[in-house]
Amino acid sequence: MTQPATVAVSTPAGSARAIVGEIVSVEGGGTAVSIRESVSSASQKGQPPVRRNVTVQVVPTTRIFRGKELSTAESLKPKDYVVARYLETPSGAVAQSIRIADATPRPTATPASEAATPPAPAR
Repeated sequence: MTQPATVAVSTPAGSARAIVGEIVSVEGGGTAVSIRESVSSASQKGQPPVRRNVTVQVVPTTRIFRGKELSTAESLKPKDYVVARYLETPSGAVAQSIRIADATPRPTATPASEAATPPAPAR
């Protein structure tokens, strides 16, 4: 009689967390990023809200996006607004993904450009 194969389920070693905020500093060419939370949150009801500062390690498996496009750790800079998902590990916070807000303005139709187009002739 053969024994059934055992399936190893891999679970992350730490707890998954996320932070939304502004990059305060980038260290080591993008290997560590300090982020200040942009929205204050109270850990317990009735307590004053507190902004967290989290330093995350950027590892080769960290996915970095600027808007919807893939980017690199070298593109991270102070004052960028980011959403970082990370794991709390015994050696510190390790980033799984960092999404940088795309600050490029979107083209919009202006009333002046619409007025420059002559109306269609009436028939």
